[in-house]
Amino acid sequence: MYEIFLTAFVEDADYDAACSVVGGLCSMKPWESIYRILYFQGPSRPTGLSNQSSIEKPIRKNVAPLWKELHQNLSRLSFVVQAKYEIVKDRDMGISGKPIEFKTTPGILRWADFPDPPSSKPLLTQRKMVELWEQRDIPSILYDNNYTFKGESIEEVHRFYRDDIEFSFTRQYLFKHVAEYTPLESRQGGDLQPAQSIPAWDSLTPLDMQRRWILKISSHVTQDNKPDEIRAAQDRLMSIRSELEGIFDFKVIDRKVHDTRVSQQQQPIPALLRKV
Repeated sequence: MYEIFLTAFVEDADYDAACSVVGGLCSMKPWESIYRILYFQGPSRPTGLSNQSSIEKPIRKNVAPLWKELHQNLSRLSFVVQAKYEIVKDRDMGISGKPIEFKTTPGILRWADFPDPPSSKPLLTQRKMVELWEQRDIPSILYDNNYTFKGESIEEVHRFYRDDIEFSFTRQYLFKHVAEYTPLESRQGGDLQPAQSIPAWDSLTPLDMQRRWILKISSHVTQDNKPDEIRAAQDRLMSIRSELEGIFDFKVIDRKVHDTRVSQQQQPIPALLRKV
């Protein structure tokens, strides 16, 4: 699948007005979600997902091609991948929050490739991606294939839809203050593990201290080997950009911002979590 998108930044003070504009464009109220995202780094020598012992059997026919595609891409290079779990503030966060049972709780296994080089439409970012929904025991699947847990964050997202175009306002949060994170290479002790509990919502630290929202307007092309469909999606996004000219300042984003390839030099956790 190909993801193609526009990006703009929205100040916190301007969010209500921005939300009203997009809501009017899409004729709907926002669909609000909160996700807990776990980040796993692939091994230095990529081997894909050869060990499938923890994958739920039988593998559904509609999902099997996605597992194959994911395995092929993770065999050519090592990447940071995500395990995403939708959570509820009152149920899953704070003192009364219940721990997530990763073995039984369905989540999304997500991989995104390094974006394509800039094109004649530099405001658009486009990249291959694979999302496997409703997957149980994702951490075990990744541990079985020598992936290492590297960190986690909370993502707040407000979505709108207009036909096949998705508009999303997103903010990310850390479990603790940025200053408390240490570079991975300087850590002592055993392997890092996902937290047993999630802090209360009010105690989270915004990844962006200015509390800005990221507006992403995206289109997804299922068959990424069909250039006509990709060009049509690009044209639809640029048409929307024209509709919103003067309201949102869409940015040219350096594709390195979205580089999830594993480098030889370890990165600090906050930098790692910005690569989505």
